[in-house]
Amino acid sequence: MSGRPDGPANGLGPHWAGAGSAAPRPRLHGPHRCDVAIVGAGLTGLSTAVELLELDPGRRVVVIEADQVAAGASGRGTGLLGPRVGPALTVARRRYGDDVARAAYHWSISAVRHVMDLVERHRIPCDLTPGGQLVVASGDTAAEEQARETEAARALGLDIPLLTREALPKIGASWTSGLRYAPAATLDPAALTAHLARIGEQRGLTVFERSPVRDVRPGLLITVVTDHGEVVADHVVIAINAYGGPGAPAGVVGVRVQAGVTEKLPDAVLAALSPLTAEPLIGHGELSPYFRLTSDGRLVVGGGAIRRGPYGSSAPLPGRLRAAVRELSPLLAEVELESAWAGPIGVTRDGLPVVGRHPHDTELYYAGGCNGHGLAASVYHGARLASWIAYGDEDAPPRLPWTRAKAPWVPRGRLVDRALDRYLAHLTAVSDVS
Repeated sequence: MSGRPDGPANGLGPHWAGAGSAAPRPRLHGPHRCDVAIVGAGLTGLSTAVELLELDPGRRVVVIEADQVAAGASGRGTGLLGPRVGPALTVARRRYGDDVARAAYHWSISAVRHVMDLVERHRIPCDLTPGGQLVVASGDTAAEEQARETEAARALGLDIPLLTREALPKIGASWTSGLRYAPAATLDPAALTAHLARIGEQRGLTVFERSPVRDVRPGLLITVVTDHGEVVADHVVIAINAYGGPGAPAGVVGVRVQAGVTEKLPDAVLAALSPLTAEPLIGHGELSPYFRLTSDGRLVVGGGAIRRGPYGSSAPLPGRLRAAVRELSPLLAEVELESAWAGPIGVTRDGLPVVGRHPHDTELYYAGGCNGHGLAASVYHGARLASWIAYGDEDAPPRLPWTRAKAPWVPRGRLVDRALDRYLAHLTAVSDVS
């Protein structure tokens, strides 16, 4: 099926879950014919649709969604828009060489600028706040890793400055060093997604909700089958990321990550945390917490525990998120979380997305597996898919390592899943200690 989100745990859900809410759109019933059918009404699917309709206003485009617009990661993310894609530069240089590592990072900067331009061009009200991102390290080992990363950036001609302890924000936590990434921004991801749907609909897009896809049948034309209808299309885009299902690329595994938001902060606390308005703090290393301020004066916290599967009954862990907030600053010692939630992301073994065509049907496209860094990449992937469909320029430079038919193979099965659960629990325990 094309996916559905985690339900809110203990009555808690995303801070912006109601942003841009609209009356339910119709289910797919009966047969339909179109030029392009897109499975998934998230950022990738809807940006593909909008771009296609801008390139060719007469094209018939249909989006099919299992739940509702922005039900998955696109409506449950924490709104960090920034560069970086795939592994660290030190790793990327070793794996792919300097030319590819440099091109990949420049691509990620272009992705950020594309989203910012899209928001400005369409005047999308999504609380876009331009700025930077500061990845901070605690301890000598992490500081040494950051020093190597900035050396790699310098060798590639990239501007990623290393900040000393003295140059870091005086918020309360003790950090050893930091890497500053720009351009970047924060925004409301649910509002962005909802408005992309409306922009598309104003241009003739049809969106069907509550219509899980059961099958994708290849052929001279491709047929997308749901419980109560089907769509026949010349081209099909699978944009379901973590959820998997018919037509999805191999090697993308769905997991659930944690996030929360505090109650509205007092003015004195907001003043002390004001650097987080334009420059969120992101902990160095896997599962480290990260923090940003919202436009209405609340602190968003993410990171921590990961659970296998894109959806499930397990609750978020507000205790761990609350502890991260209180460790950030003594001023937050009495601050409570107002909301906490789990959201799905797609991950791959090599940390790279998958954007390409099905190996046995060149008119079946897909994109996903952004490994938790997908806000800019997802939207930009949509633009690239639209260009491929409209102009057939898939091989236009630069050809990046995530332009591929599938990600590296991931073993599955009951024993493997149990082992993965234990490994994810181990990562969580390690992050607690660190």
